[in-house]
Amino acid sequence: MGDFVAVLTGDLIKSRRLSDLELDKTRRALCAAAAEVNEWQPGAVLGEPDFFRGDAWQMLVTVPKPALRIAVYMRAFLLESGLSDTRIVIGLGAAEKVYPKRISLSTGQAFTLSGLGLDNLTRYTKMSIALSAHCEDLAAWLPVVAQLCDVLIGHWTTRQAKIIRLALAPSEPTHDEIAQSINPKVSKQAVTKILAGADWHVLRSVIEQFEKTDWMKLCAP
Repeated sequence: MGDFVAVLTGDLIKSRRLSDLELDKTRRALCAAAAEVNEWQPGAVLGEPDFFRGDAWQMLVTVPKPALRIAVYMRAFLLESGLSDTRIVIGLGAAEKVYPKRISLSTGQAFTLSGLGLDNLTRYTKMSIALSAHCEDLAAWLPVVAQLCDVLIGHWTTRQAKIIRLALAPSEPTHDEIAQSINPKVSKQAVTKILAGADWHVLRSVIEQFEKTDWMKLCAP
């Protein structure tokens, strides 16, 4: 068995409505988001998001614990841009053969779970988490958890997406630090109000619990 990893597979929503220039900007935004994630934790993302089939993309997260935080960050980054949104499925499992320059050509359980999970998403949700069936109850519960996260994300305004993108940093910036980092600056109270209106405290709790979980111990064969 190869390394236990997380694979994020996604596709852009309503991509046919994007011009070639907008599609290019959206792809570059995903790459920029991945680069910022690597500033949190160097090497967390292997290479860059790999694009295929026009509007689909895939990226490899080298350790599974930050996968949900990263998935939410990718969506917040796109929603802030106002260009598009993306569906995402997180596959947790082994990676066998990995091609760092063309992640979508890689093989292994995590890639299979993530890709099939995206193909099987219904029109009612934009996010899911896929595990091997031998994980039993977890394999059934985690997609539901992801759907509930998606409901929260689906209500965000572009301003809420921007503030939450900043709040998602693992360094856990204070509301005052977030306020000071925005140009033009806003008040700490405004940040607090925006985060409360976006139900950030709920989403943060889910992400923190995901990161406390030893996924390899629970899910590796």
